[in-house]
Amino acid sequence: MLTRLTGLLTLINALLFGGAAMAQDVTQTPIAGFPHAVLYTVGDQPKPVVVILHGADGNDEAGVRFGPILARMGYAAVGLPYYSPNWGEYGPPPKFPNLPGSFIDIRVDQIAELREALRGMAGADVERFGLFGASKGAEFALIAGSRYPWIDSIVAYAPTDVVWEGWGLEMVEAEGTRSSFSFNGRPLPFTPYRGFVEGLLAGPAADLRAIHENGRADHPDKAAAARIPVEAYPGNLLLIAGGRDAQWNASAAATTILETRTRAGLETTALIYPDAGHDLVGDGGVRQVERSGGSPEADAAARQDAWPKVVAFMARTLD
Repeated sequence: MLTRLTGLLTLINALLFGGAAMAQDVTQTPIAGFPHAVLYTVGDQPKPVVVILHGADGNDEAGVRFGPILARMGYAAVGLPYYSPNWGEYGPPPKFPNLPGSFIDIRVDQIAELREALRGMAGADVERFGLFGASKGAEFALIAGSRYPWIDSIVAYAPTDVVWEGWGLEMVEAEGTRSSFSFNGRPLPFTPYRGFVEGLLAGPAADLRAIHENGRADHPDKAAAARIPVEAYPGNLLLIAGGRDAQWNASAAATTILETRTRAGLETTALIYPDAGHDLVGDGGVRQVERSGGSPEADAAARQDAWPKVVAFMARTLD
């Protein structure tokens, strides 16, 4: 705990008295076998690993943003790009053409391979291992936790309690047939959407929350089969959700996960902000994010309240 607190004080001093100078002390190291993945560290002493799992936006923005922050807090932070959207002629070219361009059958078991790739890298202690994910990244993290008992800590922003249908350009003609995630070469059972193609055509006017909720209502048996077995994850879990999330019903999912794990006697904390939306990662600031839900002010207040609790949770569960 003392190491974590020392890192936090260092970060505060950097922010107040010269963050530009502190930026130079973060080392960025590519990870062999994982295109575009980066290990962010400060110094060579072994530190707990925290893997950053982005949401549906894909690419590496989440790692670039939070990798240095977590590194200065005393972690071996890993930005793991695993998806780079490719909509062909209907969208911009993918940022990383050698990553999956569709969110279909994303390999959850790459987390175990990543852990082995990190073993022996300077600054990384893989025996203390955490996941930090938002939205689809939270879905990824919860699935991984239910399969790998060596994951010690998960922070899941805007979580879901089920695996969802995959998407991509090829799904326009094959709606409802593919999963978002796979494990050991097999697609995971998933909950289909209702109106995914119509939502693509509607663009920003699409009601993404309804697409998810209507799909769940249409397919209760498939939703039951797609339930993430969170009671199989023995580690520590922190959930953060907004009651007015416009992407999916994260607050209901967080409540369901909390109840399931509480019955199993597993440590779980849920921070639910009734007026907030989907954009809850970070430490405050009023910003408008498309399709977040809630209001910029409610999201900012939720971030400001949640971030110190996230920091304390990680320090307690990974030290």
